[in-house]
Amino acid sequence: MQIGSALTAIKQLTSRLLLLATCTVISNTAFAIEAGQYYYFISEKCVPKGPQTPEARGAVTPDVMLFEVVPAGISDYYVNMNTSALVHYAEEGQSHLSSLEAEQAYTAGKTPSQASIRKDGNAIHHDFMLQREAIGLKALINTLNGFSQLQSDKGYFFKKIVGLSNPDAKFKAITRVRLSDIGHDKRMMLTSYTSDYFMLDEQSKASDTPFISVDHGAALRSSLHDTNSPYAVFTQNSVCGEKWEPGN
Repeated sequence: MQIGSALTAIKQLTSRLLLLATCTVISNTAFAIEAGQYYYFISEKCVPKGPQTPEARGAVTPDVMLFEVVPAGISDYYVNMNTSALVHYAEEGQSHLSSLEAEQAYTAGKTPSQASIRKDGNAIHHDFMLQREAIGLKALINTLNGFSQLQSDKGYFFKKIVGLSNPDAKFKAITRVRLSDIGHDKRMMLTSYTSDYFMLDEQSKASDTPFISVDHGAALRSSLHDTNSPYAVFTQNSVCGEKWEPGN
């Protein structure tokens, strides 16, 4: 009887594990990302705008790969950002951002909270943490020096650094990417791509607001169209990438 009971328990446990695995696979399928390279196209929240014939569309759309989604296991992914599209960054800044992708962590796709559903509907957000570490002031200065060759950005960074009274200040550096699936096949919105630097206190606790924020997504978007282009309005807050497929 004891052996029979043990076998029954094992069968029940096995069945439960199989059910859990099946549910997990279904859940992961529901929130899966279509792997591949995503190129910019003119859209408003991934709804095409502007000319739609292939010839006319190609004439006004910059040929820019935004990011690549690479599978890394059953339910994990990597995102590789096209840092060379950050044309106003120095080569050191582009290389720095690319290097952060080697140890990135992916947060499984999730639906928004009830409070945010009103804003983004049925979006599923895929979050990638590229960096989460403490750095010193010298490292921060070197990093910021590579992030822009535009005088306005350099001036902003300089004013913030000069205002520091502690030369030994340390910061929590957080660089992350958010891709959002808003229900269009083979399209993914680049919702955010940022580096935030939070000052640490004597107990190594980070402040609630960043000391400096760098919006790489905005820098990428600004170079897609001239400011007087009728399509620039569609890149003010986010851009959408369309998966490239042979023949397209």
